[in-house]
Amino acid sequence: MTLQWNIETDLTTNSYMKNYLDIAVHDAALALDDEELSRGYVVFVQDVAEENFRQSLMFHLRLNYDLSPLEDSFFQDPVEIKLLEFFDDATIDPETGEPISFPYVYHNEEYQIIDVLRGPGVVAVIEVQSPRYFRGEGMTIRKASVYEYVF
Repeated sequence: MTLQWNIETDLTTNSYMKNYLDIAVHDAALALDDEELSRGYVVFVQDVAEENFRQSLMFHLRLNYDLSPLEDSFFQDPVEIKLLEFFDDATIDPETGEPISFPYVYHNEEYQIIDVLRGPGVVAVIEVQSPRYFRGEGMTIRKASVYEYVF
């Protein structure tokens, strides 16, 4: 029974993390610079986007501001934001020193992410230890998500 419960907990953790991460990157992508948008450019207001991202995770996963679980949260350990990156019409390519153009091939070796961004987007990775309510060691669940604007 304990083994089955742990497997179900891992499956639920996977589902919650992916679904609510997808929503959080969308919420982050809503923080656009209105002035730049009026000129036809998509540029994120990154501090607002980061706050949107955190608030979304807090709300959906029942977390405190430091991303530790609230008393009624499914989780037992804090959720960690491992990566939060923004690619927009103001992003400079570190290799060329020029603004990036879309489609843009995004590659992150650390998290083994390769994606073609067809437009401005947000890339995020979060991680948490899967809860254990009885016995056994939880496993680390890591999820990645990309939200992009495609015109």
